[in-house]
Amino acid sequence: MDSKERVQLIREGNTAFNAGDIRKAREIFLKTDYKDGLIRLGDHFMYDRKLPMLAFGYYKKAGRQDKVDEIYQRMVYALSVWLGRDKWKVPASANQSNEAQQDSKSTLNPDDFKVHPILKAKALEILSSKH
Repeated sequence: MDSKERVQLIREGNTAFNAGDIRKAREIFLKTDYKDGLIRLGDHFMYDRKLPMLAFGYYKKAGRQDKVDEIYQRMVYALSVWLGRDKWKVPASANQSNEAQQDSKSTLNPDDFKVHPILKAKALEILSSKH
């Protein structure tokens, strides 16, 4: 497609998006590989519709790695909440070394934690599928 045709299609896509015709906008933005339009679609699904898994693909296609990383972080956090705090285990040596700092807001070194194998495997699976 030549640049004049692409510009015209992008205008149509923007008009469709602004009118709420997401399907038509999606079709045009994908056809023209219009990065800003793909990001707008991602934002629509991420923030307006609260559907991050749909937003993920648009951000990925548009090259917005920061948005992709944000979704990964939310997924890992959600997984850790779903699995439960009891799946995170602190070794006895870390408990002993931190007894003096036992208030609930003390910060522990990440190396002090032993991550449950199920959580670690799922996190690694998510991260390896990133590539």
